Amino acid sequence: MKKIIYAFIFIVLASCGGEKPSPFPEEVLNEKFLTIQEETITFREILEKYKGKKVMFEVCASWCAECVSGTPKIKELKAKNPDVVFVFLSIDKTIPHWKKGIERFFNIEGDHYFMSNALKGGYAKGLGIKDIPGYMVVNELGIISLSNVTEPFDPRLEAALKE
Repeated sequence: MKKIIYAFIFIVLASCGGEKPSPFPEEVLNEKFLTIQEETITFREILEKYKGKKVMFEVCASWCAECVSGTPKIKELKAKNPDVVFVFLSIDKTIPHWKKGIERFFNIEGDHYFMSNALKGGYAKGLGIKDIPGYMVVNELGIISLSNVTEPFDPRLEAALKE
């Protein structure tokens, strides 16, 4: 019986020796965004940019009352977590509305990207995002530690930033 158990353990361990799969589906990694300079960047490239750092992502829009009213709490979280990178993904209708919204409503230091496919693209579909605001925390290993949070006041968000 011990030989069977050892053989089973060996097979399981041997099968785990391949490349570690990404925690994100390909449709999420390949989703294209625009930078403030209106250059195209994929979500994969955004993740690479912050490799080794904890990142909080917010999906928002300047026309979203809940997004705008949550800005003070996001600023507070940013102040309490200076080592966390804050990334803002906008689903505004147009690029000019997005840029105006950054100045007028959000004015938060961090990287801002425009999601031209809004909630219809691979990013939203792959992560199950159906509404905004939406918050996600990715840890230093590039693994999602919290997702699909819809309130900046949710205590799980603050806890994930502290982990």
